[in-house]
Amino acid sequence: MNNKKFLLLAMLILLASACQAGTGPTLLMEKRPQGMDFTGGIGPLVKYKTVSAPDNFGGDMTMWGVRLFAGYLRDPEFGLVYSSGNLSGRALKFNLDMAGLTLEDSFREDARVKWRATLGGGHYELRTIAGGLVKTKGSFSFFEPMILGVLPMTRHIVLEFGAGYTFAGATGVRIEGLTLQCELLMGKF
Repeated sequence: MNNKKFLLLAMLILLASACQAGTGPTLLMEKRPQGMDFTGGIGPLVKYKTVSAPDNFGGDMTMWGVRLFAGYLRDPEFGLVYSSGNLSGRALKFNLDMAGLTLEDSFREDARVKWRATLGGGHYELRTIAGGLVKTKGSFSFFEPMILGVLPMTRHIVLEFGAGYTFAGATGVRIEGLTLQCELLMGKF
């Protein structure tokens, strides 16, 4: 099963779960709008990106990672995010690692819609599969703004779906572009 079909299947399963949870638990912000409770969470993430590299190599990439964040209910929350992925062709393989610091907050009118900005760095490498010859490699910095929807599954598990754009300072490869992300977070929300 290729990456697109797998990602579509995962999104459909999560959407079915989301429909079931639509009338489920409430978030702390909805329950206690004046409180200063501590919130935080950790969990896995799946990210979709399109990349291109020299030798007419590129395509759709699925990245896997983890995110951790903490903060107070009515204040912006800070976090860490890491994701890694690879894209293989017949003769070449592209590896991409990204890590960064996040700042996020909800829109005051709706606790289930958030914005996030990620600032970080990464490393990429394009090599041949057969001999392991490195065609190009390097490091880059990136900025990734994103809009997220929060869907509570239980009192301590939420799904977050996001769409954003990656601005990257990579030379020789194209990492910039649309980013779609899904996270399953466990913690106190």
